[in-house]
Amino acid sequence: MKIQRPNIKINKTWLMLVIAIVLSLLTAWLTLQYLKFKEQSIEAEVTARSQQDRGATIAVVVPTRPLAAGALLDDGVVASRNVPADFVYDDTITVAQFDALKGHALIRQVERGKPLRRADVREIFADFSGTLKPGKRAMTINVDEINSVSHMVEPGNLVDLMLVLSGSEDSTNQTVVPFLDQVKVLATGQKITQDDPASQASQERRVSYSNVTLEVTPTQAARLTLALELGKIRAVLRNENDQQSVDFESVNANNLLDDIRERERRTALARPRSSPSSAGYIEYFIGGKGGSDAVAPVINVPLPAGLMSAQAPAAAGAANAPAGLPQNLTDLIKLSQGSNAANAKSSK
Repeated sequence: MKIQRPNIKINKTWLMLVIAIVLSLLTAWLTLQYLKFKEQSIEAEVTARSQQDRGATIAVVVPTRPLAAGALLDDGVVASRNVPADFVYDDTITVAQFDALKGHALIRQVERGKPLRRADVREIFADFSGTLKPGKRAMTINVDEINSVSHMVEPGNLVDLMLVLSGSEDSTNQTVVPFLDQVKVLATGQKITQDDPASQASQERRVSYSNVTLEVTPTQAARLTLALELGKIRAVLRNENDQQSVDFESVNANNLLDDIRERERRTALARPRSSPSSAGYIEYFIGGKGGSDAVAPVINVPLPAGLMSAQAPAAAGAANAPAGLPQNLTDLIKLSQGSNAANAKSSK
């Protein structure tokens, strides 16, 4: 039996239409894939070029939402963000440093997306003793408004301590010596953190305190304890960036007066010889005794014009003095009165 194939008529018009539609869809798909690939290539090129222009970047820690003061830092409230190295502060918290700062509390409000800094956080301890570093001790000393620089000393500041020793009840026997320098202030009263300088409330509020707590070593604590028994401690505020050690000779009443006398001597020698204030005067010491520790009243008596040329050097002594010079207090008073009268007549 002979099988006949069915006679199927194919419409060539519809066949061409179907082929055209398939080719169009294929072309559209290939075009879309090419555009996606090109977009990714251009984006990668732009990113690489921008990173090259900006230089190296550093992964820093930023809050994922605004955080108030007192909030604790953990992985749930921060994220990593790449920032150009040129825009990073020295105390900016990086991703590598964040593990050591987990559990710390914010001391001021921070905004979302801005890098966190070490100045924004402080560690939470069970009590104040937990803030002390190994090998350090905390010691409190009493201060007044003058000794605390008008209560402007803040926790974290550095101060120099000077010891005022009294040899007796006489104030002229007091001696000031350098004692300790670059001592860190841990607390003023019961305040252990500085106020935010940007806060208007902190600028208006002035906290008074009667003592400060210092960070010292055990040896310094023993020295400071003995020094408080021997004399008075004077605290002097210094710049935190000033690392120069304090070193000067002890200051007492004698060398202080010696410095004053030496300065007056240099001033007198620097005066012009033709100046009326430096010529024509005799310096008389009333009472007192010789020696570097003698302090006697001094009278400067103007010389009459006739005695101006008769002045003798000081080293010549009273034996070589001109006959017209006064030899006692009575002659000195008469000479002073006569000189004043002569000067008044000449001024007329």
